[in-house]
Amino acid sequence: MLPESQPAPASRTARSWWPAALLVAVQIANGIWYMPQLSFFPIYLQEDLGLSTVAISAIVSGALVSGMFAALLGGAVTGELSSKRTFVLGLLVSAVGVLAFLARIPWLVALLWFVGGAGLSLITVAGASYLTGLSARGALGILAALYSLSLTVGGVIGNPIAGWVIESYGFAAFGIAELVFILLTALFTARALIPIDDRAPRSAPLAAFWASSAPLVRQVRVRMLIGLRGLPTIFYGLMTVLIPLLLNDLTGSKTLVAAYSTANLVIASACQILAGRAADRWGARIPTVVAYACLALAGLGLALTADTVWGLFVFGVVGVAAAWSLSTLMYVWVADGVGAVERPPALARWCALLTGCRSWRARCSLQARPSLRSPTTGASRCANSLRDEAGRSPRPASSRVGR
Repeated sequence: MLPESQPAPASRTARSWWPAALLVAVQIANGIWYMPQLSFFPIYLQEDLGLSTVAISAIVSGALVSGMFAALLGGAVTGELSSKRTFVLGLLVSAVGVLAFLARIPWLVALLWFVGGAGLSLITVAGASYLTGLSARGALGILAALYSLSLTVGGVIGNPIAGWVIESYGFAAFGIAELVFILLTALFTARALIPIDDRAPRSAPLAAFWASSAPLVRQVRVRMLIGLRGLPTIFYGLMTVLIPLLLNDLTGSKTLVAAYSTANLVIASACQILAGRAADRWGARIPTVVAYACLALAGLGLALTADTVWGLFVFGVVGVAAAWSLSTLMYVWVADGVGAVERPPALARWCALLTGCRSWRARCSLQARPSLRSPTTGASRCANSLRDEAGRSPRPASSRVGR
């Protein structure tokens, strides 16, 4: 062991944290441009293009499906180019997708948005590969928590700015601002992000990458990772859609729904940091077991108290906090359970599964959203409002945002 007077350990620690700090900064920038897109793109389709809820749902879900296939290719691309170059490539492809806010033809908007979904998946795979390849192994848990939270922080910054731009100048100006910001983020990533040597030791054709899929998925650890990530994502998607609707059905209070969303953000963020710190100290197994126990508790509690406000609120917050914690712990599981050579393809399949779950969740969310305005209840509310929305004619240009 080196004496305390020697500064080498601190120097190595600083060097190992610096790439992580830059990665978090890049992810905050991604949150600034991506989170407003997530919030305002359906509104753009409805307000400016006059599309029905079913059409909006199909476009949003289609982008996630294209992202799922891009994620599968992302492992091969990362192994060939390195995670940093794949990150920059994903940003450039995402810049093409943001041109959807400048197009006025629905099929062209859909096509551009599908391309943007593929770019986002490349960013996701490259970011996860870069994070798990960092040398600060003793602090990967807290780094994963900060990395996961950085997208939320970027959204907190970007959403108010985007709302002001859209209200003042319209969606076209918002699209131009997004395009410029994404290109600046790509330039910053290319120049500032420190490269790490995570390319495959030798290039392999794409056919070999697909041929390796079956042996990789047959590995017990990889199947466990897929299950650990997929099940909480589905459960989280159900809670995201149903609990706000149920709270609104019981109280009719939008303030309560907003308070529930705020409590989720604050408590789940704190739990992500605690989970990451616990993983660094005791390993990922203990916090994962605790998080899954909380998920089971939340599911049982919601089943027993679905007709009460306090039950939906409390157990909903517990479930969301557990799901967010598991999303942080997955990076540690991948880094510990998958070898460096197999890590990019494993991350690619993991991200593809996550994107597929998000596609289903997005379709449910958008199709359930009109039920907030319908006078009926239950499943008939959603069905009736969807039928009404499908037959609604496009809004006149005078009612569009920013015009």
